[in-house]
Amino acid sequence: MTILPFLKDVLPLAVSLVERPGDGESKKEEVKEIVFGLFDSFGIDLPFDDDILDHILDYAIDFVVDFFNDRVWNNA
Repeated sequence: MTILPFLKDVLPLAVSLVERPGDGESKKEEVKEIVFGLFDSFGIDLPFDDDILDHILDYAIDFVVDFFNDRVWNNA
């Protein structure tokens, strides 16, 4: 299993699961816990250090949240 398609499918779901008003950084950490937990559950071994994925997830989560804010959770 490759990592990017897995993240593409998992991140929007994880972001949706933790959505609530406020607590931005706390929610981001919860999403990371979900992702790392799924990697462990599915036995996905990363070919690089977990810190690298953590850094990638910071940007990827922000991207997904921005997309949801603009297109999905938009109240206008």
